[in-house]
Amino acid sequence: MHYKNLIAITCVLITLLSCSSASEVCEATYFGGQIVNPRQKFVTLTKNEVAIDTFYLDKDNTFLAEIIVDKEGLYGFKHAIEFQYVYIEPKDSLLIRLNTWDFDESLVFSGRGSEKNNFLISLYLQNEKDEHMFGPYYKLESKQFEEKIAQAESLNNFLYEQLKESGVHISKKFDELAEVAINYPLYLRKEKYSWKFDNPHKVEDKLALSNTYFDYRKKVDLNSEDLASYAPFYNYVNNYLYGLALTDSDNRRITLKNRLDVIIEHISFEPTRDMLMYHALYNDFRRSSQSCSVDPIGLEIFMENCTDKEYIDKVNVLIDDCNKITHNTSLDNFEVTDNKNNILNIKKLIKNKEAVVYFWSPEIISPNMLIKRVKYLEKEFPNIHFIGINLNPSPYSKVVDHKIGNQYFLTETSTAHNFVKSSEPRTILIDKKGVVSNSFTYLSSPYLAKQIKKLNSQ
Repeated sequence: MHYKNLIAITCVLITLLSCSSASEVCEATYFGGQIVNPRQKFVTLTKNEVAIDTFYLDKDNTFLAEIIVDKEGLYGFKHAIEFQYVYIEPKDSLLIRLNTWDFDESLVFSGRGSEKNNFLISLYLQNEKDEHMFGPYYKLESKQFEEKIAQAESLNNFLYEQLKESGVHISKKFDELAEVAINYPLYLRKEKYSWKFDNPHKVEDKLALSNTYFDYRKKVDLNSEDLASYAPFYNYVNNYLYGLALTDSDNRRITLKNRLDVIIEHISFEPTRDMLMYHALYNDFRRSSQSCSVDPIGLEIFMENCTDKEYIDKVNVLIDDCNKITHNTSLDNFEVTDNKNNILNIKKLIKNKEAVVYFWSPEIISPNMLIKRVKYLEKEFPNIHFIGINLNPSPYSKVVDHKIGNQYFLTETSTAHNFVKSSEPRTILIDKKGVVSNSFTYLSSPYLAKQIKKLNSQ
């Protein structure tokens, strides 16, 4: 893949933007670019997590489109499972170039409006780097920890000053966003650090935090409508509320009820509240050590307070999936096909074998991550039969077929469609008798190895 195609697009933009100010074309806003090693044939533009436009790649994996932007603001673009933000103002002409093998690190913007976006991605990458470095800092004394925070803040502000000194026009709205991008990841770390001081049995630690430690909270509007879907803001709010639930809980064990009660008490903006409740419920489900366990008290609170029909429908579909296959029952037979389009049935594939059947999709999990995880599990448990079922095959997912075996697909009439409607990467554990040992877990579950060991010992 070469730069010549992107250069051609740039030339088109320059031609368009060189017209007179009275021209209708000059009033337009453009978004385009090039995706190296694409994982699918399109890019989706989003606003507040809702898809607003789709751009299909041409044969050179490039795209260019005129888009409608009435007001400046934060948008997002998705390609397969990857996502990143883009700040767009009317009359911008933004081009992206990235390689999916290194999505965030390779992302570069060019064209009108590119400087602000390159600043945001540089800041994002810097904060990602800092996050890895901060692990040992949480063990420091509070004064030393605050010094580390101040150093990171100074570097972030330096990057922003460089942007300002370049002469780029900075609007009030972008300045507000930049402040969030600069500071909220630091606020999040301060929240995490404070958790260890909230233990009522360690009063002496509580005294270690300075009187001004939490002054930053005065600057935070938990119910900001403009920032609701911006990750630095959302992640901070989520962790802040987690800390409140931690403080309110007994023995520092947070129940789903704790989480939901705190969210409902402190968040009045419905889209943010519903999103936080939905993620709290789903994360509690994913982290459960039990088979297909939805906390009944938490579920009741969620259903009584959530106003977003889409979230409610997703939860209902998940519960329905759970009910279709239950613990300690025989796995119902269903059809699959192999890479040569031969129709097989699951009972024949797992007959007299201890098996792990995992459903996956390249839209949910990176094939490279899947390969790494499955190879590790196969090495750890050589006596277990691992079977992968791709719910949404694509040319990009073919790499899995070459790297790990036992890959299958569902036929159009397969009854398995009835228990994977949620499109979750469901993993099912089955013993030698064909009885379900765990009806709903995940390859990424921290309990999976223990569950497989139990299966292997039966």
